[in-house]
Amino acid sequence: MRNLADWTHITTGFEGRAVNGSFAVEDGMVIVKSFRGDERRSQIEERANPIWTAVRLLRDLAAAGKA
Repeated sequence: MRNLADWTHITTGFEGRAVNGSFAVEDGMVIVKSFRGDERRSQIEERANPIWTAVRLLRDLAAAGKA
């Protein structure tokens, strides 16, 4: 049986507006989902904080118009 990831709400600023989403860490990957349902993933880099990786991914989604 596969364990479910614990999802955490996250908010960041992008171009003067608040961008909301959620993130989880699963199998060495940070997964970010926007409230629109779009998703980005990235492997956790050595000594990197998963929260900052999640913020970067959420801002990437916002830049693409998907958050």
